[in-house]
Amino acid sequence: MKQLDHMLEVKDMKTHFYTEKGMIPAVDGVSFHVDEGELVGIVGESGSGKSVTALSIMNLIEQPGKIVDGEILYNGEDLLQVSEKKMESIRGNDISMIFQEPLTSLNPVLTIGKQITEAIRAHQKVSKKEAKKQAIDLLHRVRIPRAESVYSSYPHVLSGGMRQRVMIAIALSCHPKLLIADEPTTALDVTIQAQIMQLLKEISKDIGAAIMLITHDLGVIAEMVDRVIVMYGGKIVEQTDVHTLFKSPEHPYTKALIESTPRFHTLEDEFYSIQGSVLQTHESIQGCKYEPRCPYAMDVCKKEEPLLEDMNEGHKVRCWLHDQ
Repeated sequence: MKQLDHMLEVKDMKTHFYTEKGMIPAVDGVSFHVDEGELVGIVGESGSGKSVTALSIMNLIEQPGKIVDGEILYNGEDLLQVSEKKMESIRGNDISMIFQEPLTSLNPVLTIGKQITEAIRAHQKVSKKEAKKQAIDLLHRVRIPRAESVYSSYPHVLSGGMRQRVMIAIALSCHPKLLIADEPTTALDVTIQAQIMQLLKEISKDIGAAIMLITHDLGVIAEMVDRVIVMYGGKIVEQTDVHTLFKSPEHPYTKALIESTPRFHTLEDEFYSIQGSVLQTHESIQGCKYEPRCPYAMDVCKKEEPLLEDMNEGHKVRCWLHDQ
């Protein structure tokens, strides 16, 4: 029997949105993989296609969006070809997603316990009593104090950090093999952010789950992941291991992201920012999508889009500078 190379493999995935302004290629030919137990980060500014990539993997794209091409292979099976019933089983059992806004993801009229037990019983044949026991165990696992009290509480009485821990508990309820975390620390203060990220890392190690972390924060990327995918304009512009990315970034956009990361500065220092504005989703550019903001742009960059090519083993870059 042939051994599968990767747990998750995305091949040339394209997700388009059809609007009054025309077709928007939100994700435009993206290919990458995630192995068992691996921590992979997807980084880029808002509008780069990160969240749409995650929602596409979960097959949760709604109108006016549509996945128009590509394959999403989970253990060799194309998720774009399975029935909705099977996809519902895969969501939660195999792949779970933690969203960035727990207050809007949690039902305000149901208790925390009700929402966790519903998730458990949707995928496991267990009694209400056993589901409650598992739910309280999960609340303890994500380090929620007074778990029994929180079990009976409603979402609005919890802090943002506690609500995010509840979302992690729900995501873990069926022991998934892959956790997709979409900006899981947005709107949380720095101390709570660090706690949530450390919790995710420890849980990944404990249960052997892979994590696909979506963020715009390179500081989080540096601390959390093994491998990094940098996206811009719906495309991958660079991917490599986390050490190489920070030591030897090759794409001008990656370099600019790293340079613009906040650091401790003296009063005389100037904060670096990327010139220009993010590519508008309806804008059509013939060449490299980063060309209008790139200080190294050449004539070829305006005329033709570069391919994502190997520089070294595992280090891929989409840039004409590399070709030079």
